[in-house]
Amino acid sequence: MAFPIIMASAPVVASILLWLLLGSPAMLAFALLGPIMATASYAESRRQASAEHRRAQAVFDHELDACIQQARALASDELRRLEAVAAEPCTARGAPPLELQERFCLGSGSVRVRVPMSGELRHLPEDVRARLDHVLTLDDAPVFGAGATFEITGSSRLVLAAARALLVQQPACAGEVRICADASERALAEELSALGRPWRWADAQVPVGGLLLDLSGARDGESSNAAQVRVHVQNASAASVVLENGRRITLRPRFVTAEQLRASGPSRPDGAGQAGIDGQDSGEPRRPASITSPAAAGPTRASGAGLYADLGTLGANGTRLFGVDLVADGPHAVIGGTTGSGKSELLVTWVLALTETRSTREVQVLCFDFKGGATFDPLAELPHCVGIVTDLDAAEAQRAAVSLRAELRERERALRAAGATHIGQLPGLARLVVIVDEYQALVDAGAELHSVFADISARGRSLGMHLVLCAQQPAVAVRATTLANCSIRICLRVVADADSTALIGTASAARLPVDSPGLALVARDNRIAEVQVRHRDRTAVAGFVEAAAQREAHLGHPPPQRPWLPALPTRITLEALVGHGPGLAFGLSDDTEAREQRPARFDPHLGAVAVIGGPRTGKTGCLTALMESARSEPDSVVGWVTVLAGDPEPAWDQLIAADHAAGPGLLLVDDIDALLTGVEEPHRTAMTERLVRLIKASASCSPAVAFSLSRVTGGTAAIVASAAQTLRLVGGDRSAYVMAGGQSSEHDADAPAGRAVWRGRACQVAQASQPIGNRARDAEDATDPLDLIHGESDRELLVVARHPATMRRILEARGFVCTDLADWSAVTSATRGHPERSGSEPGSVQRAVIADLEAWQGRFGILSRLSAEHRVLLSGVTPAEHRSLLRGDPLPPLIVDASRSAVLRHSRGVLERIRWSDQERSLSGP
Repeated sequence: MAFPIIMASAPVVASILLWLLLGSPAMLAFALLGPIMATASYAESRRQASAEHRRAQAVFDHELDACIQQARALASDELRRLEAVAAEPCTARGAPPLELQERFCLGSGSVRVRVPMSGELRHLPEDVRARLDHVLTLDDAPVFGAGATFEITGSSRLVLAAARALLVQQPACAGEVRICADASERALAEELSALGRPWRWADAQVPVGGLLLDLSGARDGESSNAAQVRVHVQNASAASVVLENGRRITLRPRFVTAEQLRASGPSRPDGAGQAGIDGQDSGEPRRPASITSPAAAGPTRASGAGLYADLGTLGANGTRLFGVDLVADGPHAVIGGTTGSGKSELLVTWVLALTETRSTREVQVLCFDFKGGATFDPLAELPHCVGIVTDLDAAEAQRAAVSLRAELRERERALRAAGATHIGQLPGLARLVVIVDEYQALVDAGAELHSVFADISARGRSLGMHLVLCAQQPAVAVRATTLANCSIRICLRVVADADSTALIGTASAARLPVDSPGLALVARDNRIAEVQVRHRDRTAVAGFVEAAAQREAHLGHPPPQRPWLPALPTRITLEALVGHGPGLAFGLSDDTEAREQRPARFDPHLGAVAVIGGPRTGKTGCLTALMESARSEPDSVVGWVTVLAGDPEPAWDQLIAADHAAGPGLLLVDDIDALLTGVEEPHRTAMTERLVRLIKASASCSPAVAFSLSRVTGGTAAIVASAAQTLRLVGGDRSAYVMAGGQSSEHDADAPAGRAVWRGRACQVAQASQPIGNRARDAEDATDPLDLIHGESDRELLVVARHPATMRRILEARGFVCTDLADWSAVTSATRGHPERSGSEPGSVQRAVIADLEAWQGRFGILSRLSAEHRVLLSGVTPAEHRSLLRGDPLPPLIVDASRSAVLRHSRGVLERIRWSDQERSLSGP
């Protein structure tokens, strides 16, 4: 909108003229009114125009939403119509014929709904038209060919299967079939001859390995004017088609086996098919001769169009077939019914109907049986069945259910990589139907399974994953988030009205007769139908399974893989795990949700690891595996490996060794709780503090630390809390496992040795090839005490002993001249000399001054003064008594058995432990 310049300038001109005429400057003030009023008028006009535009846009958006809703309804109706046409038996297409463009179904693919647009719809913006086109495009709908002449090329067996799919759609009254094929494709002619179907060779050119079918029904001597449809079968899930109008599309082809072709019509052109030949078609859809027949009269819908399945007949004694489509009516279903109502039979019937006309590239089935494991036994050899999981192995069942999350993620990645939004745009990915018998028992086995199935129910539609959940009380067993996505609801006989009402909105299922198992009420699209479920005996099921296996072998499809990995083995060799990678491999980790089993590795840079487990759970084996891995890993960051001794005394010496603080290494401590139990205070506290310092520093400097213990107690809590990584062995005592921080659900008293939880995942520790090594030091390996206590001959050895007589005998056996402290003090007093300087004899004679603790304490301070020049031997003296005698000394070495060891203090203040030999211990006497 332009600014009103004339409106703004007119008052200015008028005010100037008035000023010139009247000579009053006040007239010039009126010049301001023009621009002000013009600006206000312009702003008001813009505001009104903006408001009008918003109102118009809101009206447009509302009408567009209504148009899109109408288009969506038209698309849904068109999809149902196309699927209904594809589901009609060939006799229903005989006379009068259907419109030409819907004569033969080629498979499923993208179809644009033909909706005429008039008025303003023809002038829509491009973005709005794109929205309408998206709604009006059916991504997984039956695709029909208007022609009656088909040129099919591709793999030999796929060409034959595609040709049979066209032949089953040609009624017997349509006349003879004309075939043109090279020698490799003439098997079709033999099959037609065996069926008694009229055919003859056609005179036309055909590509090598190809097949030409003329299904126009032209009589002999006549030529077909129908345009030719060219089909090139790329694989079992995709074919490129050039339609009669020249349009090129890619679709999922329809296949039929030789067995299905024989079942689709009479083997002779008379009998049941005579009415069609005579043109007296009754108009009724053709049905199987018996409800228990393993071979249906033919495919009820195009094999690629959704997941339609005939479940039975309408009414208790009806003859009209009834079916549901998990794609169009679903995507999920829930079944309720009391014991003996026919739930299991319904599930088996559903599985057979789903796989009857589809290959394993189109649909696969995973069955959970949680009421004994016999429901799905007849389907064990069905090629489409990727697994049958029962409550007889609860752990395996939970693994299979949790692995479905990984299946969701893999399908999402596949769609994203292909640039697709749903599975209908990715023909190579088969739909997966998860069928659960007794859903309540399954989810009771693991609390997280509720969220797994809720996730599938929310995202499964576009990813091609469908649920069929069966329970006695579905409204109670299935959570609301999952139940809300189950559009198909089937209720067999139930006991209470409330169970029926909660599932299908009416109490009628509670009044179904007891003597009619398999009679059910099916609710879908706000309509309820009474259906008698088809019954198949074991012989018929076995025949069906055998036929399906032959069909898959004929198509050359490899057997589908089950969507979960096998359980961890109970025995793993370390050689299979060692390789390039960070840290030290010690076992195999199982990531159930990601469906991966990879080496479990201890990374020293992340900190120390605590291995917690009871007796015979494999904690020592884990440390041994770490030791062997450190020595065999090609890129190991560990230079040396030290195993802390199990004897407290050498373990104390190892902990205070200076080499533990330098260089890359690995320190292993087995049964750390048992080690500390054998140590008295204050050494226990000192050892604990030393271990805590080593553990905390292991992430930033050497050595790396790995230790094991049976349970977490007050004395070991600080050590366990210092470890950055924890491996919990799931066997042993449940209460000890929970106290160590584990979940009660993870515990398994029957678990094999080495089964653990590592970083939240199950893990199996590898079996080491050798024991962990010597964990104690023998007394014979200690330094000879004679070399330690013998020193300079002019300096006495001062001895503090709890049992002086025993120490006297030991030292005299070593060649010492022993003197009591009282006698030695008397001699030095008589000579008025210092005790440390008197009484020395020339030569190499060693003198020892012996007294008990009370005697030395009675001479306050003398031992501290003399220790600067004399060595002091302390036997049977506690650390507190040691510090009271020799103030300023550090904590002495650990002494567990005073009869075997003593502490020697050198004049330099160095404290050292010495051990007596067995012979010297025998001198203790009474």
